[in-house]
Amino acid sequence: MAEAGGEHVELVYRATVGDFREALRVATRASAAGRWGRGLLIFAAGAGALVTAVSLALGDTPGAQALVGLAAALVGLVVLPRAQARRLHRRAAARGVHRTVLDLWGVTTTTEDRGAPRMSRWSEITRYAETRGTFVLLDAHAYAPAPILLPKRVTGDVEALRALLDQRLGSPT
Repeated sequence: MAEAGGEHVELVYRATVGDFREALRVATRASAAGRWGRGLLIFAAGAGALVTAVSLALGDTPGAQALVGLAAALVGLVVLPRAQARRLHRRAAARGVHRTVLDLWGVTTTTEDRGAPRMSRWSEITRYAETRGTFVLLDAHAYAPAPILLPKRVTGDVEALRALLDQRLGSPT
């Protein structure tokens, strides 16, 4: 459910694992540490695959080190991001329905469990990214930005939400 009114947009939703997967992907690309880590994992997977392929082409058995490196890189690239998204989803699901309000001052998210609301002023949010299913707001932390996700499926007016984000943050990254 969403309500749009110029400078006030309200989203009420339950986040899905897919929402968190998209937000984590965006946050990884947005940080230098995330890009370096992903690059190193891709390099390790490529090197492990190359060493294994060369060993097999020469009629040898690939070394355990190459196979373990390849497997570890694939786990880091595929399994860990999915596990992290599921973990974040479980935490969010335990808090119940999320209500996120974007207004003149910033973004405030409250949950059913009556925990402390998460408030971010517009000056603390440096940019946003748009994925197929979400808008992901990112803060100024260069090494580990904390994403705020806004699922598109809960807004009746994606264009109004995009216009508000463009006005406050500029074009998406």
